Amino acid sequence: MKNKLLSLASLLAVFNANAIEIGPTGSGVEMSGFIDIAFTDQNTGGQETAIGQVEVNFDYSSGPVSASVDLDFGSNSKYGVSDGNLEEAVITYDFGNGFSASAGKMLSYMGFEAFDPTNMYQYSYAYDYGNYAVQSIYDAYDVGVSIDYATDDYSIGVWSSAENSAGYELALAYTGIDNLTAKAIWSDFSDQESAYTKNTYWVSYNFGNLLVAGEIAEADSKAAATGDDKDGFLIMGNYAFTDKTALTLRYSQEETSGWNSDVLTSDIGKFTISPSYSFTDNFSGLIELSTYDEDVSGAIDYDGDGSNDSRDIENLLAVELIYTF
Repeated sequence: MKNKLLSLASLLAVFNANAIEIGPTGSGVEMSGFIDIAFTDQNTGGQETAIGQVEVNFDYSSGPVSASVDLDFGSNSKYGVSDGNLEEAVITYDFGNGFSASAGKMLSYMGFEAFDPTNMYQYSYAYDYGNYAVQSIYDAYDVGVSIDYATDDYSIGVWSSAENSAGYELALAYTGIDNLTAKAIWSDFSDQESAYTKNTYWVSYNFGNLLVAGEIAEADSKAAATGDDKDGFLIMGNYAFTDKTALTLRYSQEETSGWNSDVLTSDIGKFTISPSYSFTDNFSGLIELSTYDEDVSGAIDYDGDGSNDSRDIENLLAVELIYTF
């Protein structure tokens, strides 16, 4: 499996060693993508086998200009309805000396966990109770303009929406210590009808074959139309036993409260274990078992001591196969 992209500059362009040159030799036009097939079994949602996602990416570069168009298909694709199957369409100009500017429909800076399954360490998101195909705290993507600056030690990105009552994102990253990446990302869409602010803070470190990471994520509603406030955190470890086999362990928690209230309406803890195996450089698979337990909303005093007890409310089994090209 591909590793999660850890440098801010990597958000602008993905180098795929398997990309196919589709134009004349030296034209700079390449095609890549992946096929994601998943089987899931939930004790409340039943069994499902689906072509979860198929993505085809077209990338072009010539001098300081590069462009990327990503098309997304399948039952778990997350493209905007108004844009058909278009996930991303980005034009980037590299000014040199670490500066670049991009415009178009692009993925958010937010969050440790990646948008596409090829960059995930397991099948499901950390904050996904009630909808296993959707990450409930991070933003996904939007149409706008970004300016980015990156060095070997740090990077900064500023993104602004191109919509009316535009919002913005600000991302800071520090990579000045070998094997360490730390990021802080803030967003503010307070002037929109569905007003909110979202923040994520995460750090990861590689101890040889072991990657450990932790994150705090916040989503604060500014209007009833936006929905509830959410706060979450995750801790995870991924250990590579060999070049082909690895194991991921993750614990996450997702708290929900009313948009104008500090009273918790739910408190969901999630534990995930996920072994993975790479059959070839292009073909990999994983198994995930996740359990969800509830500490607040609907909890029951099972042992009669006068206080609510946590309870197991959901189990998720997933088997996923990914082929990249």
